[in-house]
Amino acid sequence: MIDKDFMQDLEEEEEQQIIEVKQQIEDEPTCSLLKDNKFLLHYQRVLEVSAYQIQDETIDASHEEYHLILRSNEYSTIIDQEILNIHKQLKDVYHKKFPELEKIIINPIEYVKIVRLIRNAIDLQSIDFSSLLSGQQVVAVNIAAKQSLVGQLSEEDISLVDQLCHKIETLDNYNQKIICYIESRMKYIAPNVSALIGTQLASKLMAAAGGIEKLANMPAGNIQVMGSVKKNMLGMSRAMHNRNTGYFGTLEIVQKASGKLQNQIVRMLATNVAKAARVDNMKTCPKGNVGEDLRIKMMKRYQKIQEPPPAKLEKPLPIPDENKKRRRGGKRFRKQKERLAMTEVRKYANRLKFGLEAEDEIKDTGIGLGMLSQGIGKVKLHIKKDKPIGLSKKLQQRLAQTKTQSGGGTGGLTSSIAFTPTQGIELINPEPGYLSKVPDQYFNRESGFRTVLRKEREFGRQY
Repeated sequence: MIDKDFMQDLEEEEEQQIIEVKQQIEDEPTCSLLKDNKFLLHYQRVLEVSAYQIQDETIDASHEEYHLILRSNEYSTIIDQEILNIHKQLKDVYHKKFPELEKIIINPIEYVKIVRLIRNAIDLQSIDFSSLLSGQQVVAVNIAAKQSLVGQLSEEDISLVDQLCHKIETLDNYNQKIICYIESRMKYIAPNVSALIGTQLASKLMAAAGGIEKLANMPAGNIQVMGSVKKNMLGMSRAMHNRNTGYFGTLEIVQKASGKLQNQIVRMLATNVAKAARVDNMKTCPKGNVGEDLRIKMMKRYQKIQEPPPAKLEKPLPIPDENKKRRRGGKRFRKQKERLAMTEVRKYANRLKFGLEAEDEIKDTGIGLGMLSQGIGKVKLHIKKDKPIGLSKKLQQRLAQTKTQSGGGTGGLTSSIAFTPTQGIELINPEPGYLSKVPDQYFNRESGFRTVLRKEREFGRQY
């Protein structure tokens, strides 16, 4: 069970947060843009300039509207930040009514529209969210309302919520008109980028980057993820959820592509936008021909990627060569042929005599003995007398070595022990005349070290 003191502390903290938000609203530190005279004058100037068309082909740094467009890009970024700050205050106030709504609806503008519909209602089943939310989000809002929807807010809190929603709607209206003005001038500032992806998306990219110069200095990987917003899937499957599409996800070609192709087309778009932005920054092609060429090449490559792989053709076997091929000859090939030649036993096993019954198989293997099992025929071992049995050189050397070790003429079974009737066991020399073959110089009495013999001859033996 949750302690009552703990719940009371939570309620006191929420009330303290609401008091702080009210104080911020009274001071209006985050909504200073609506009271900024410079911004209001700039907005009036944008409304005036957007009423007429430009006669020049390009807008460069010397044009009077160039700095106005750059300043509009800066104000568009500032407005987005202001909306996020007010959205944070709105969530702090409305958290007391519906705490789970901020986790389901992340976009500030959508959050404001849903809050406008719900306001202080208790039963959400009667409210139609289908025009603002997807089917999954509608189900998630209804389930979360049954579990976490708290009682009604006070009139003071409701007026505060309406005030914050009005500020966000006002800032969003200003931002939309400024972006429309930038879109109308994009074909003069960035003609190649506009020809590649359209003026609407080109204005969003340039506004997010802060100008055509900063967009030209950006790598393609950063351009690819511009405008990415975190999405809360609420336990739903992420299999069909595509990441890192950003602003490019609004294009029709990206939305119609499949999962793998979608990532490829987004990378191709980001790479070509980086190229076109650098061309626009250098002002080398004011008519947008480079952007058109990049778009045509990209679409051709995309169509090539979409094509199915070519079918595998069954390769026919080569035509057999009827001419007899020359066989290898030589000593090695003849030996191999003799080793694998058909023996007489194999020949008789493959033969059957006409008119006799079929032979029995060996254990159902389908192999029989042929004429060998019938006792017919004579198997002869043919040995060519004129041709000696082939021995390898290594084996011949071994045989020669054993012969020399065994004493040449004597066999290997000769023993040096003899039994005599007089002496019994007697050691004899199996090879007579062996000692006579030994040189005399080793066993001669006169043999010895040469130096000793020389001294004996000179001085005589001293002992």
